[in-house]
Amino acid sequence: MKEEKREKAIAELNYPEAPKMVTEYPGPKSKILWGEDFLLETPQRATGLAWVTAVEEAKGACFKDADGNIFIDGCSSIAVSSVGHCHPKVVQAIQEQAARLGHGFDLCTSMKVKLLKKMIETAPPGLKDSSFITLVMSGTDAAEAAVKQAKMITGRINIVAFEGAYHGVFGTANAMTTGAVYRKNYGPLMPGVIHLPYPYCYRCPFDLAYPQCKMQCAEFVDYQLNKPYTGKDNVAAIIAEGIQGEGGYVVPPKEWWPMMRKIADKNGCLLVDDEVQSGFGKTGKLWAIEHFDCQPDIMTFGKAVGGDQPVAGIFTKAEYGNKLATASQPITFSGNTISMAAALANYEIMLDPEMDLMGRAEKLGNEFQMMMKEAQKTIEQIGEIRGMGLLQGIELVKDPKSKEPVNRRAILGLLTGEMMSRGLWTVMAGRYGNVIRFMPPLTMRHDHFIWCIETIIDVLKSKRDELSR
Repeated sequence: MKEEKREKAIAELNYPEAPKMVTEYPGPKSKILWGEDFLLETPQRATGLAWVTAVEEAKGACFKDADGNIFIDGCSSIAVSSVGHCHPKVVQAIQEQAARLGHGFDLCTSMKVKLLKKMIETAPPGLKDSSFITLVMSGTDAAEAAVKQAKMITGRINIVAFEGAYHGVFGTANAMTTGAVYRKNYGPLMPGVIHLPYPYCYRCPFDLAYPQCKMQCAEFVDYQLNKPYTGKDNVAAIIAEGIQGEGGYVVPPKEWWPMMRKIADKNGCLLVDDEVQSGFGKTGKLWAIEHFDCQPDIMTFGKAVGGDQPVAGIFTKAEYGNKLATASQPITFSGNTISMAAALANYEIMLDPEMDLMGRAEKLGNEFQMMMKEAQKTIEQIGEIRGMGLLQGIELVKDPKSKEPVNRRAILGLLTGEMMSRGLWTVMAGRYGNVIRFMPPLTMRHDHFIWCIETIIDVLKSKRDELSR
């Protein structure tokens, strides 16, 4: 498919008039609904508190609220809608399957078998054609299942995770996550989780610069796990995100993942790659780990694999199957056939060579980097721009020399609100809450894509003084 034809096909998946603001943000109907929801739903929810809007419809990389305002989705509903909202092929797959069979506890179905075959034959090296899949429903579930298997396989009890990590919000997954808001008043957390420094080169914990640092962060992991008397013994697994998400879209140096593989092998523990947020095409490859010369033992997935339906799980090397207790992982809704149908449609769309959404994501990511780095020359609050494909982060600082983070409240109150008022939905991240993460659907129109970048730049320019305070 020629590029012009592809871009026309992608444009047809979206609202052509987006962005379109017919009321002030937030609109009157949205405010009423939001107020009702605020009283009916837990204050623990996240997005409902930051964006005062009530979504009624969605199409492609756009959504429409109760007031008829059309926003451009710059965050894929938190890295979920990679092929876009309500893709016609996904909608058709859901409708057709819903008319035949919905739920059946752990049933074998032709739809599930077809999906699992597709997933395993397109898995990354080390898991491709030599793994089995555990199906669950959320990223947190996937992290829990991965740890459970790692302990069963190795007979060990401790887990190594990393500073800046996000793996989920319950139990074991929450113990591995380092964000204070997710852990507050929830202790004691699961014991046996060891957190070590992550390769956050912009804010190196060792105050070194890459590559002169000689990967001190990875060497420190090796020291902690493979030298005597460190107290870091009996480790079942090392777990890390392919690219840190909630931690601020931090991309590790190319050497880091291969070094983790060697460290795990030396220690005798497993290596777990969490691809719930970084996986399924967003980085320009189906899985972020494919950018690195590394083969994990277990890989988690979720979010965009299901897209419009909740689908998550893990790949595990086939050789470990005989280490797991039979029938020890029942999950009522795993393998729901409607969800399986949606996931299979997502795979077919993502792997379509004519559309080449992953190649397009890589190209757009380069375009994003180029435009933002040009803007960085005149907006000193842009500390660092980083990412792969359409997983991009902009870290904001008060001063580029001190790297003092901008105020978290300023980000949420000033930037998010201003962008929403213009029709752009963005989401923040980072240890200091100072990172704009831009991860739109891979089916975003190109003119919408350029408008998003120009809007981010314009908003940053207009709020420079406030951000520096």
